[in-house]
Amino acid sequence: MSEKKSKKGRIALCIVGAAVLALGIFLVVWYCGASYPQFDSLARREFAIPGLSDGVCPQGLTALPENEEGYTFAMSGYLSKGPSRVYLIDEDGEGTEKYITLIEKGAADESHFGGVACSEEFLYVASGNRIARVSLAGALAAESGGAVEADYFEAGLNAAFCQYTENMLYVGEFYRPGNYETPESHHLQTADGSMNCAVVYAYEVDEAGAPAGEPSFAVSVREQVQGIAVYEGGIALSCSYGLPDSTIWVYENVLGGQADKSLEVGGASVPLYMLDSSNLKTTITAPCMSEEIAVKDGRLYILFESLSNKYKLFTRTRMSHVYSIALGELV
Repeated sequence: MSEKKSKKGRIALCIVGAAVLALGIFLVVWYCGASYPQFDSLARREFAIPGLSDGVCPQGLTALPENEEGYTFAMSGYLSKGPSRVYLIDEDGEGTEKYITLIEKGAADESHFGGVACSEEFLYVASGNRIARVSLAGALAAESGGAVEADYFEAGLNAAFCQYTENMLYVGEFYRPGNYETPESHHLQTADGSMNCAVVYAYEVDEAGAPAGEPSFAVSVREQVQGIAVYEGGIALSCSYGLPDSTIWVYENVLGGQADKSLEVGGASVPLYMLDSSNLKTTITAPCMSEEIAVKDGRLYILFESLSNKYKLFTRTRMSHVYSIALGELV
């Protein structure tokens, strides 16, 4: 009887040992075997991501118009405690940067900042279900660490990312089933039979920089979108969540054509464009945790949050810099 028990014990130990060994091999392959030949062949390392040593989780990225201070990009991010930040970056000055915080009626904004966008005169920051508008001149003139007063507008959805181009402010939501749900009215079947479960609203902006009360049109997009870039030759989406690889989805720019259908927004019917396989141009697999994307000088710039203190102990690849890809390669 004791021999049988001993034999069963040895078998159990072998099974446990084999399981531990298999798990160890899997983890080694998972963390050490990440390879991105397509991304590596196309992407160019740009400037260092600011704020990582301070515990910032990078979220948004936008190019800035030419200014006397020499700042070329802005990046938004949040902290586990304290006001969220917007960094102004001089990519040509060896990563020189400063940051500002936003206040509303004297109170610091500590919400989870999402995307950031910029017009000729204003910065826009996704802040929960609202969009903050800040004077660009005021942001450029502020001391590093200084607070700048912001105006806020309802986004009409839970704003995760934004982009400004040609007098239109694009504001989009993030969908992932189970923990980041979106309204059922945003769950739409596309022409290829797949489901898009998130939308992007496009607001026309007036001379004072204020978005219109309702969107001029909407764009139906896939799940896990972290950023959008609308440019003359296409529409790019940065998609990621957690440890799996990121994907840059590149579509034809269908916004100048006939809308696919309409969407009810606040009692009004607005034109709706669908992004799916019928207008997909290409995809690029990238390291995990790609965030917002921005277009500048014919290149698509990609921000990552994988080296933030919140995630760097678990991520497969830890990106310390923004990377860019020529728009001509996105075909």
